[in-house]
Amino acid sequence: MKKYLSALAALIVAASASAFDKTVNIVVTNPSKEARKSVPVVMKLSDVDNVVSATVTLNGKEIPCQLDDLNDDGIFDEVAFVTDMQKKETQEFRVLLSDEGEQKKYDARTYGYIGIRDRQNDAKKQKHQQIKSVTFPKETNPYNYIYPHGAVMENDMVGFRVYADHRQSLDYYGHRNLRCDVAETGFYTTQAQRDKGYGEDVLYTGSTYGCGALHGWDGKNAVMFENVRNRTQTVVCDGPVRTILDIKNKAWRPYEGCKPVDITTRYILYYGHRDVEVQVTFSRPVADIQLSTGIVDIVEGSTEFTDKKGLRGDWGRACAGNNPQVYDTITVGLGIYVPKEYYKGDSHFTDGKDHLPNQAYVQVVGTQEDNMHYWFACTCDIETFGFKGMKEWFQWLRDWKKELEQPAVIKVVPISR
Repeated sequence: MKKYLSALAALIVAASASAFDKTVNIVVTNPSKEARKSVPVVMKLSDVDNVVSATVTLNGKEIPCQLDDLNDDGIFDEVAFVTDMQKKETQEFRVLLSDEGEQKKYDARTYGYIGIRDRQNDAKKQKHQQIKSVTFPKETNPYNYIYPHGAVMENDMVGFRVYADHRQSLDYYGHRNLRCDVAETGFYTTQAQRDKGYGEDVLYTGSTYGCGALHGWDGKNAVMFENVRNRTQTVVCDGPVRTILDIKNKAWRPYEGCKPVDITTRYILYYGHRDVEVQVTFSRPVADIQLSTGIVDIVEGSTEFTDKKGLRGDWGRACAGNNPQVYDTITVGLGIYVPKEYYKGDSHFTDGKDHLPNQAYVQVVGTQEDNMHYWFACTCDIETFGFKGMKEWFQWLRDWKKELEQPAVIKVVPISR
């Protein structure tokens, strides 16, 4: 019996030793003289094995956080949360990480979705099957088989879909009120839903970038993802803090004789933000490939803004689908910012294929390395929480660039193991 009890005690001690609770402090400083809303705070978990739950507190008050597995290997890679900060303020968060239990559920404040379209003729009976990821060979055009034509990301302020075909343009869903509602409208808002304050598709993207897609560049026109082995769209995560989409093009050859390259474009949309962070990774350095991003030139009354240093925007009247008989004409503001290390210059293109407004304000970009990043942002005049006009939007773009160039300072301080 004594041997049994001793063995049992040893097992209990071993089990206790195998479990862990690790607490760290994250010190966040706003270096700006301006207050900031929903400042993203992200901690990598590369030094902590097998985290399955996390709790974040500020001054003893718990705040929503999100654990994300970014490469689908079953292991959480990052913990993320957002915080509001006063000018020059420093905040100290306590983060408890554990390898036991389950992650607490918080209210979902972002939304990510991709589905397979139900081909039933009766629209009232259609139930589109949600999926996490889908891959198509280059010979296949998945546009009409994916619902709603591509992967979706949304928060309380803005919504987007990334078209699943070779264009991979970003279409913009404007919000009337601060809430997520694409799950209910599916990007195809009815008049009854509009009357209840739901948002709607407000942009025609055509054969352009829409708002912020990455393409190649041949000196005059965008080079899209036609010459690839396959294309993959993945909803990486969504939750109380952020939604992440990955768009991967395998063995892309943007010009004849180009060594093939895999390119993954990651879109990160945080709660409380109208801007999207874009992180691009390549399977090799791409000094030999000229790239481009940009925003659609909203032809009807479009006014352009540029500082010729990576910041560009426009303001004008847009009509989704380019069909005023179906869609309302809505004033839209778009913006894009490319850091100076990737920005090569401004350009413009018109595809010239038909009468549709397939024009774009182009940012020619490039990198000597195997990665790059930039941001884009949107607004529209159906927002009850938005901007009064073009001048206010363009000033917001200037302030936005300053904030991106002066990010919050984040320091992780382990305090126990």
